[in-house]
Amino acid sequence: MGLLNKLFGGGTQLELKLDLDKVPPGGTVAGSLTLTGGKKPLKLTALKVDIVSVLVQSKEGSSLPSIDIKVLSSNLVAQDRDLAPGSLNKFEFRYKIPEDAKPDATYKVVASADIPGVKDPSAEAPLTVLGGGRGLFGAVKSMLGGGDSENVVLERFPGLTSRDTDELENALHELQCEAYDRDNNFTGIHAFLLKLVENHREDSVRRAALAAWGTVLDDRAKPEHIRALEALAGRDLPSYLMEEVVSVAAKFAEEGALPLVQQLARHPAPEVRARLATALYLDADHDLPGRRELILQLCQDGDVSVRANAFGATASLVEQLDVMQWVASWAAQDPSPEVQAQCLSAIALAHNYGGADLVFDTYLQHAQGNPSADVRKEITERLHWLPADPRLTQLVTTLLSDRSSEVRRSMAWQGCNMEEHPELGQLFVHTAVNDPDDAVRADALRGIDKFMPLPEAVQFLRQRLAADRNEKAFWAALNAVEGHMPAREAQALLQEIARGPFSSAAERAREVLAGE
Repeated sequence: MGLLNKLFGGGTQLELKLDLDKVPPGGTVAGSLTLTGGKKPLKLTALKVDIVSVLVQSKEGSSLPSIDIKVLSSNLVAQDRDLAPGSLNKFEFRYKIPEDAKPDATYKVVASADIPGVKDPSAEAPLTVLGGGRGLFGAVKSMLGGGDSENVVLERFPGLTSRDTDELENALHELQCEAYDRDNNFTGIHAFLLKLVENHREDSVRRAALAAWGTVLDDRAKPEHIRALEALAGRDLPSYLMEEVVSVAAKFAEEGALPLVQQLARHPAPEVRARLATALYLDADHDLPGRRELILQLCQDGDVSVRANAFGATASLVEQLDVMQWVASWAAQDPSPEVQAQCLSAIALAHNYGGADLVFDTYLQHAQGNPSADVRKEITERLHWLPADPRLTQLVTTLLSDRSSEVRRSMAWQGCNMEEHPELGQLFVHTAVNDPDDAVRADALRGIDKFMPLPEAVQFLRQRLAADRNEKAFWAALNAVEGHMPAREAQALLQEIARGPFSSAAERAREVLAGE
C-alpha cells in the first residue's frame, strides 16, 4: 500500500495470497485475503474476488490486435461486516477455473473491498493457467510407464532439499503446479514427499507435501499408493492433515481409493465428512461412478455443516433435473438456514437445463415466506444469473421491499450485476429514492448506470446527492461513474464530488480524475 493510500485510505489494507499461482484449465484457484481495519470503526459492504483474463490475438486484415478482456468469475467473499480499528480480518476463497480457459491468455486474481468512508482497498495477483496438451515425448513416456527419478526431480526443484521453510514450501508448490501438466511424470519423488509428511516439524510443510504427493500421483496412483493413503487415513492425524488426506482420497477414487472415500463418508468426525462433501465437488472426477450417490448420502447427514457442504456440492449435478428438484424440496424441510441457503445456491443455474420453473417457484416461495434473513439474502446474490422473466421482476420487487434492511441492501447492491436486465431499472430507481434506510438508498445508486445512458444516470445521481447529503450516497455515486472515465459526464460529476463535503470521497474522486 502506497503512502497516499495510507494517508487517505483510513488505514485500511487488503492483502491477497494465492495458495498456488499456477492452475490447469478446470483447476481450482484458492487463497486467502487479509483485510486490516482502519483508524476508526468501519463497515465492510462487500469483499469480492474476480478472476480476469486478457487474450491478445492478431486480427486478420488489421495492424491492431484483438484484445478480449473477460471476467471469468466474480465472487462475493463477504459482505456487511463490522471492521474494528486495526483489526485483522481473514477470509479464504476457492473457485474453479473454467475447463475452456485458454493457456495463452494472461490471467489475474483481483480482490476489492467496498468500505464506505475510506478509499476502497484492493489487491491483485498474477495467475498462470497451465497448458493442457500432451506432447509426443510425454505421451510415449507415459505409455511406457516412465517417470523422472527422485534425483532428477530434486535437481529440477532444488528447493525441496532446503532447510529454509519458505524455500521448501515454494518448491513444493512449484512441483505441484508442474505436476498438473500431464507431460510431466514426477512419480519418482513420491517416497520423498511422504517422508516430509511424516517427519517435517512444520505443519505447513507437511500439508504442502501431502498436497503435492496427491497431485503427482493423480491419475497414476497404484495399489501401493492407495495403501499408503489408507494407512494415513487410519491414524489420528491433526485436522489440517486429515483435510488433505480427504482431498487426495477423492483424487485417487478412480484409481482404487473409492472404498476409502466410502469409509470417509461414514467417518465419526463431522469435519471429515464435511471436507469430503467439498472434495467430491472440487477434487473428484465428475464422472466417478457413485459420486452422485455419495453426495446425496451426505446431504442427509445428521450434522448441519456436513449437509450444508453436501448441498453446496450438488451444484455440480445441476444438469440432473431430478436432483435439483430434490434439492429444492429439501430447502423447504431442513431446519437449518445454512443448509437452506446452500440448497438455493445449488439450484441457481438449473434454469439452463430445463429447470426455470423450478428455480423461479422455489425462489419466490423462500423470498416471500422464509423467516431467515440470511436465506433471503442468499437469493439476492443469485438472481443476476436468471433470465428475463416476469417472475424475476416479482422476486426483485419482493426483496427490495423486504422487512429486513440487510436483505434490501443486498438486493440493492446487486443492481451492479443487473446490466442484462434493463427491465428492472425502475425498481432500483424507486429504491434509491424511497427506501427508508440511507444505506439501502446508497447501494441502489451504485448500479444505476446499468439501467440508463450515462448522461441520464449522472443527472439522476446529482438529484440524489442534493437530496441525500450523506457520505454513503457520495461514495455510491463515485462508484457508479468511475468506471466510465474519461467520459465528460463522469468527469463532471467526479469534480463535484471532489469539491464535496466528505473528505475521503473527495480524495478518491481526485485520484480517479488523476488516473490513479
